Amino acid sequence: MNEGQKYCEFCGQDHKGIFYSRGSNYTVLKCSECSLLWSDPLTDDDYEKQINSDYFGEDIYLSKEKNQKERFRDQINKVLKMLEPSVEKDKIKILDIGSGLGFFLDVCDEEGIYCEGCDINEKAVQYANRNRVKTRLGTADAYYEDNSFDIIFALNLIEHIPHPKEFITQCRRILKPGGLLVLETPIQESLFHIIARAGDYLTGFKMNNYGINTNGHIYKFCGKTFEKIAGSGFEIIHKQKIGSPLKEIMGKTTYMSFKNRIVLKAVLPVAWLTARVLNLENRIFIVMKTVK
Repeated sequence: MNEGQKYCEFCGQDHKGIFYSRGSNYTVLKCSECSLLWSDPLTDDDYEKQINSDYFGEDIYLSKEKNQKERFRDQINKVLKMLEPSVEKDKIKILDIGSGLGFFLDVCDEEGIYCEGCDINEKAVQYANRNRVKTRLGTADAYYEDNSFDIIFALNLIEHIPHPKEFITQCRRILKPGGLLVLETPIQESLFHIIARAGDYLTGFKMNNYGINTNGHIYKFCGKTFEKIAGSGFEIIHKQKIGSPLKEIMGKTTYMSFKNRIVLKAVLPVAWLTARVLNLENRIFIVMKTVK
């Protein structure tokens, strides 16, 4: 599934990507208009394998259940306060896109909030439905009716989607007037990205540690890109820098080259703490409201 793309997904074919970095079998391009970063090609032959990967091989995801549920609970309660006061809690409908093992749905059940999910990983859907069937195998598509949900959560998802503009369009269609789209994704305005850029540039683009590749994070967003997205029927009502747990970040070095792994294990703990102090953490939590 090799799919190349030379132009910006959101700004269109008039905005060709300019060289930003290179990977083993791909180039990282940047939009001169909205600064979106993406891999070219978008995907490779391992993309489908990654989508259908085994969630349970080393119980990595299951081991995060407690911490993830605590984070989801905080995020849900924060977003509920952003809904129009006229929306009653017992009538709220939430769609969790990329619902994984169903931890988000579990929290909604505990809070007495209606929520259903969808995911494209069959094993994850089976696990999420082990106690109740609220997750379907699929995407945000024509299955969902227009104006049918109050809130859509898509956490750490949009960076994996080959065509996120189509995804945003579907979310806009599915949401009710005044509905909320909640995204969480890695962002360029972070200390980790600044360090990665410096190391990459100084080594002649031989140290690509942006987290972008053709079978994982295809895109990396920034504030200018979200302003562009918001122009498609949304307005940004909340944005907040948040950080990945240090243990999670350190775990990702396993997949890097030996040289990069040694360097990053020395740098990451200091960078992680500094990022928290300077509000330059590696992800953004952003809420957008539908407008006419």
